[in-house]
Order: sequence, then structure tokens, then C-alpha cells
Amino acid sequence: MEVHIEKRQDKSVIVLDKNKILGTEAAEIQNTLMDLIQHGNKNISVDLSKVDYITSWGIGILIHAHTSCLNRNIDFQLTGVNADVLKILKKVKLDTIFSIQS
Repeated sequence: MEVHIEKRQDKSVIVLDKNKILGTEAAEIQNTLMDLIQHGNKNISVDLSKVDYITSWGIGILIHAHTSCLNRNIDFQLTGVNADVLKILKKVKLDTIFSIQS
């Protein structure tokens, strides 16, 4: 999976260049997140604008990222969330946990 980091204003953004998050990319996302945390980033987003589908394992990756940030007082958001992914997040009531921007 293609994962890269962009700086946008005061945020570090993890950009996922893949249309499906199946869970196999867990290590790459987690390593990227932990690198940002270790470098003192206090505002982290995951850009899902290219993601059309996410599995429960993929959702677990996002929950782990959210919890890792929450435990360290780091702002964490999901950005670029399309209607299909948002529908899935709403089904499992995660739209009330995550800060989501479409």
C-alpha cells in the first residue's frame, strides 16, 4: 500500500493511496503513525479520500491509531471520508468516536 505523509497547515496527514483498506496494511500505517508521534506531532489526520471500501480489520487499524493518539493527547481526525466509508463507520457507531471531515 502506498502511504505517505503530507504537511497541511498545522497537521501531519497520513495519506492512503489505495481504494480499499483490507487490514494487510496495518504495519505500514502503524509504523507511519508511531514515527509521527515520536517526532512530536500533536495534530494527525488520516486522509481517506481515495478509499472506497474498508473492512472490519481496516476499521480496527483506525481505532488503534485513534487510541494511540488519544492516550498521548494528540488530536486525531479522519479526512476526505466518502459517503460509502462514512456509511460503514455510522453502522458501527464510530462516527461518534472519530472526528470526521468529509
